[in-house]
Amino acid sequence: MPKTASPVFTEPFVLYQSTQLSAYAERVIHGFTGKPISLGGAAYPAEAAKTNRAEVCQTVGLSPSRLTLPRQTHTDQHRLNDAPCERETDAIILTETGVAAMVQVADCVPIILYEPQRHVGAVIHAGWRGTAQSISAKVAQTLIQQHQARPDRIIAIIGPSIGGCCYEVSTEVADAVGETIPHASLAEYQETQSSGKPRVDLKQVNRLQLAALGITQIELLAACTFCDNHLLWSHRKGEAGRQVAFLELKP
Repeated sequence: MPKTASPVFTEPFVLYQSTQLSAYAERVIHGFTGKPISLGGAAYPAEAAKTNRAEVCQTVGLSPSRLTLPRQTHTDQHRLNDAPCERETDAIILTETGVAAMVQVADCVPIILYEPQRHVGAVIHAGWRGTAQSISAKVAQTLIQQHQARPDRIIAIIGPSIGGCCYEVSTEVADAVGETIPHASLAEYQETQSSGKPRVDLKQVNRLQLAALGITQIELLAACTFCDNHLLWSHRKGEAGRQVAFLELKP
């Protein structure tokens, strides 16, 4: 299972990319942003975030005219392309070219899926609530069942988020996410500290959910938002900024 640690550049903002998806650079634009710019957040000025999103689009070549972001509320729901959607959703499935999709995170897990033969993909926001509802597996299942993606051809990129090294949670939270992967051993995604409180690795939980569907091409970006706070925004550090995962399918 490949792991990517270092950003591809740090100016004018931090950008991480997948080594696997970079092989499809002529077909997709993808990445995970970081500091110093913020791309959203309820406590961050909306106009500044809008300006920063325009800068990201210009820098990486995304199409600003069809830029779409979901109304994220830690659900297990998705929306399709840039079609109007009144309900809250936490993922966007892409089947049309020229639509730039983003999800905002600041400790939660951002995930990009892409199936090159069908030329379909998705961007997903998976906090612990979304993970406990198996959002990444549900979105992957939609790609498989409704858009003819094959599990063995899906490339899954799990982006920078708070790591198991730092994500201390309640027993209730640890149990809720663990119930989604009954086939896994506790040691694969959880560590109990000397205090008795668990630390959970949400990246590994999402990896295990996807692997259970037969998805084998999974790449983890090892950066931790809490440890690597000089590069990435962290809600647990008390910061208002947000980074994004983005994806656009080229014609």
